[in-house]
Amino acid sequence: MHRRPLRRATVLALTGVLVLAGTAFADQLLADGDLVNGGIQGTKALGTFAPGALVTTDVEFTLNCVGLNHVDLGQTVNIGWSGVGSVPAGGAIVSVTPVTIGPIGDGWAADTQGCPDPVPTITGATRSHVTLRAPTVAGSNYMYTIMFDRSLAPLGNLDGSAFSRTATQVSFSLNVVANTSPSLTVPASFSVEGNVSGGWAADWSGVSATDVEDDPDPTPTCSPAGGSVVPLGTNTIACSVTDSAGATTTGGFDVTVVDTTAPTLAGVPSDIHVTTGDPGGVAVSFATPTATDIVDASPTVGCSPTSGSTFAVGTTNVTCTATDASGNSRSASFAVSVTFVAPHSGSAIWLEPVGNGETFAANHSRTIPVKVRLFVDGVERSTGDVHLTMTLCGGDSVAQDLTMSFSGGRWNAAIDTSTLPGACYTVAASIDGLTAGSFRLDLGANSAAARQASKPTVTAAPPKGGPKTR
Repeated sequence: MHRRPLRRATVLALTGVLVLAGTAFADQLLADGDLVNGGIQGTKALGTFAPGALVTTDVEFTLNCVGLNHVDLGQTVNIGWSGVGSVPAGGAIVSVTPVTIGPIGDGWAADTQGCPDPVPTITGATRSHVTLRAPTVAGSNYMYTIMFDRSLAPLGNLDGSAFSRTATQVSFSLNVVANTSPSLTVPASFSVEGNVSGGWAADWSGVSATDVEDDPDPTPTCSPAGGSVVPLGTNTIACSVTDSAGATTTGGFDVTVVDTTAPTLAGVPSDIHVTTGDPGGVAVSFATPTATDIVDASPTVGCSPTSGSTFAVGTTNVTCTATDASGNSRSASFAVSVTFVAPHSGSAIWLEPVGNGETFAANHSRTIPVKVRLFVDGVERSTGDVHLTMTLCGGDSVAQDLTMSFSGGRWNAAIDTSTLPGACYTVAASIDGLTAGSFRLDLGANSAAARQASKPTVTAAPPKGGPKTR
């Protein structure tokens, strides 16, 4: 009579053990709420926040191989918020993003098979991003618990028993204090040298902020923004910082941007040396230097005396100066040396039949032998490029150009008047481009009468010590 109840109790106990074994011996999906400390942390203290502040944190998931019931190879574990959990009064679970683990690859145990050694685990590649809203009343240790649903895709074998009955959940705690405005730190007003075209590239590394409730601290902003160009002069910089609860603190300081750096000159000419036959000097041109400046994009450059000016005989210093918009200047100089070289002078002694007259008359068709001694700067010349040219009187058109040759101590040429259609010509002798002397040639009158009528006049006297005219 007493054995049956005992047997029934034994059967129920054994059944309970088997049920518990079934729930324990299946894969475990665990949520880790603390990504800083190692291992699986089911709870995490988030810190202190302002009333009603939005708080964000991440959750990581790990699938452990356990027991004999398993997620099938090739399946993906889908994890999402079940909508179930505990929330403190005045707080809220605002959002929880879904994530996946898998697909499950080789090395995972099949159903009814024990887990290999070492026991495999898989951590999800992505994390669930959780957003909470803090209660609006100050307090400590407000607790949030988030429950997660687990599903498998595609459908597989014994999916309902693939996970242990241990819930996949995570809890967070936080404290709420009355919000305090953030603290803003700005530097004292300062002066700075310009370092870019137009001014100074703003660097607000001296601006910072702290906040009692926010972690990390809020980031301050300034106007103008960091990296922008602050112009020359005194500029007021306005800064502000706002915490997660919307409290704002403002501050400011002055930055005076100065430019005390002179421009840089380039292309300054080297010393220049010229000669001139004009005792009053000569015009000299040169390239104007260029200039660059850190702050002023277009500094002015000028030279004194200017290019193209007339430089007197001797040495003159030219000073070139670059000036920026702030009045900074830099100068460099070079010398222009002008040497006076007197021009060459030429003279001629006309020999018979021309003689030393200003005019020589002859009939047309006559060939006139011309003999002349030539002097350059008082020195008689027996070599050079010597020409005899005939130009119509009152004009500048050359009717005939003869090359003269030197022999017998004189330069010689013959004028064939039959080729000259006019009645009056200027005949000039030149040596190396320098005109040494000339006479007038009249054609058409009786030669003897013309000579008698012509009154000889010396046009160029021979130099002292020169040969006598014959």
